[in-house]
Parts: sequence; C-alpha cells; structure tokens
Amino acid sequence: MDLLLVEDNPTDRMAIQARLRRAFPSAQILAAWGPLQLHEHLKRDSCDIVITDYWLGWIDGLSVLQRVRERWPRTRVIMLTGNGGEEVASSAFKYGLYHYLLKPDGFDELVAVAEAAMESKRREDFHELMAMIVNSLPDGVHSVDAAGIITAANAAARQIYGYEDTEIVGRTNEILLPAGRRGEIRRLHERAFGGEIVPRFPTLQVRSDGAEIAVAMTILPMRDSGGGVSNVACITTPDWQFDSRGSRLKRAAEGPAAGTASVPSAPARIEHTTLARMGKLRIGGP
Repeated sequence: MDLLLVEDNPTDRMAIQARLRRAFPSAQILAAWGPLQLHEHLKRDSCDIVITDYWLGWIDGLSVLQRVRERWPRTRVIMLTGNGGEEVASSAFKYGLYHYLLKPDGFDELVAVAEAAMESKRREDFHELMAMIVNSLPDGVHSVDAAGIITAANAAARQIYGYEDTEIVGRTNEILLPAGRRGEIRRLHERAFGGEIVPRFPTLQVRSDGAEIAVAMTILPMRDSGGGVSNVACITTPDWQFDSRGSRLKRAAEGPAAGTASVPSAPARIEHTTLARMGKLRIGGP
C-alpha cells in the first residue's frame, strides 16, 4: 500500500502517521505539509490512498482532491475537516472523494476507512485487469442476461460482429442470430442459465451488415457473488470449416471465405477452460 498524508498541522500529522504505521506496518506512508512536498509526491507514478486535511494554510482540501484525481484518477481520497463537514463533503464528492471524516473524532475511524478504501481499489484494479485480459483474447466474448440482452462484449466480439461497443451492449442477443437459429440458441442459453457448460458447437451468427458467418461457440454460465447465474458468456471463434448452412467443409488453404469477418490471428488459442478457472469471475460450474 502506498499512502500520502497531506496535513500541515504537525501534531495532527504525527498522530495520524502513528496510527497508520501501527495499522499498516508494511505500507509506504509519505507526508506533505507544504506545496513543495505535494508537488514532488505528485510526480510519483501511482498512489493508492491520499488522506488530506481540508483546512490547510496554503491550499484547501478540495484543490488537493482535484490535483490528485487529475494525476491518479483511481486513487482513493479521504478528507479530514474540523467543521462544515456536510457542506464540504457535498462539493468534494462531485470530484470523486471517497470518504470524509470530522476531526478529531474521525481519527478513530481512519484506519477502518483506509482499509475499506484499499479493498475498493484492489477490486477496481482486479476488474480492470480482467477487462484487459478479456479484451486481449483472440476469441469473441459477449455476455447475455436472463432477458436475452447483451450486457458486455470484448474487442474481438465487436470486430467479429461489426459493432461498436455502444451499438451492441443493451440490445437483444437476437440481432446476432439468424431467424432459423434463434430457438436453438435460446435453448442452449437456458441450459447455461441452469449451470451447465455448453461445449463448443458449430453455428451461424449475423454481422451488423446482415452477412451470416460460420462460427464455433461455447456457452458458459457466469455466477455472481451469491452463486446464482446472472449472465451467460458466449465465446465465439469464426470457423472456416463450416459453410453458411453449417455443413463441414475442408479448411480453405487461402484463408477465410469471402464475405466473412476477419479476427486477429494467434499462435495458440487460449483454452476455454482457462476462463472457467479465472477466480472471481466465477465462470462455469458451481
């Protein structure tokens, strides 16, 4: 944990630092008591938590908050204030304040709030990492909820289907399905919502321009924190082994058939079972 304390009152600064060091012995705890120190610390690449007083002799906490969020957009900022707490907080929350505490009573809550802030940042970092991983996959991945609405799509899926993110998310999954395949895919989604992994199978999908493309698809249940299946993940690979009727063909030596979408090639496909093991994503079985 990297933590920056912005406090010009030496007594308060020492008291807060002592509490934080006891609670987080392995953390790097920096302090800024004037503009020079703050300027130097803001040159760092990152910081997890900033704790700032509102009433500083050389700047106010709202300005500190704005500068911190400009430099480190995902840093959690906790503000301490001696009076006018509600009024100060209402303005600060508009700029991304994580929490505020009243001095001096709030000192007793500071460690717990800092722990919660760090856990919040870890979750955000994890979700960003998972989004980067999913967007790096060569296979298309899109999720569908129980109402049949597309809730997310990675970069490869958007390329396969020819949609921008804002054009596909929030729309019915049936825009991707030929009329003759909709009943089949609905039944497979029902199996996945029942907790079953639907193994790779050949099918057809529809691009934004109306062209049908042959694909291989796997459908996985996605479990929420309570263990229920809230979405299914459709993992799609354009499959040049199948023609537009779904009949098996020999793979064309010259590459994708005319009129089909191209996707980034990869030396080796990431196994779908790898997705099923991705910890907190809870993709797959119980």
